[in-house]
Amino acid sequence: MAAALACSCGGLDGSLAVVDPVLAYLSPGAAEAFGSYAEAVVVLPDEDASAALYAAIDSRSPETLFLSPLLVAEIPYILARGGETRVACVAAEAPASDPRVCAAVFSPVGAASVAGAVAAGEAIRLAGNAAPPIVAAVLSSGDEARAAFVEAYAAAGGPGEPVIEAADGGFSQAAADRLAAMDVRIAYVSVPPDQAARWLESALGEYAFRIVAEAVPADGPIAAGGDTARPYDVTIAWDFEATLADLTELLRSGGSGAVPGSWKASPSGPGRANKPAVGGR
Repeated sequence: MAAALACSCGGLDGSLAVVDPVLAYLSPGAAEAFGSYAEAVVVLPDEDASAALYAAIDSRSPETLFLSPLLVAEIPYILARGGETRVACVAAEAPASDPRVCAAVFSPVGAASVAGAVAAGEAIRLAGNAAPPIVAAVLSSGDEARAAFVEAYAAAGGPGEPVIEAADGGFSQAAADRLAAMDVRIAYVSVPPDQAARWLESALGEYAFRIVAEAVPADGPIAAGGDTARPYDVTIAWDFEATLADLTELLRSGGSGAVPGSWKASPSGPGRANKPAVGGR
């Protein structure tokens, strides 16, 4: 078959969700979430994915078309074909405005807010046995996200004031050395994926509690722990279930435009979270 087709129950009448093969491979759970909101789900194949996308649209003529993140670039071409189909997508950036388009947009500001609350909870736990720990955040996503981390940390009752490092220019050995000298106990790292490991290894000690933004972490053994567990404690990731619920509400109301995507904090596995540490951890 050109694409895998699965029907679901309880979705919007006349709706179809099309899921790109990358999301389906990395996070089957995220791909399956679309099935809770669409009457049918198509998972595109690795080859000829674009042709399979339009074949699925033509075969079902959906009233509402849900698209996964990597298919957002196809929206202008889908709209240019005419018809009454409404398009609903999840993405890191909002598509061009159109009355037929609804979008859920994931902002690093939202991720930073969730991370700030997580960091505060861990800091409160550690401060119960010793002096307040040093908390740091390394973010490449701009001043607004950095401010959101600090505000969420304070709102959740986190002790002290976090140390903030701007990483907009990429990895900085000088900044990493500064953090390493502080004995940071709790850290949030939100940088491009190819830089995260370097920051973690260079800036943090063995027993630091590590929170990392990873929009779509892989499902399965890597995320579940064991020998392949990630080298951090909590992942801040896209919450597809909550986001699709909000997007569907926008569709049901007949509206258009964008709603904010939801983020969630998930333990990355018991291998790190239960690790002993100095100071009563």
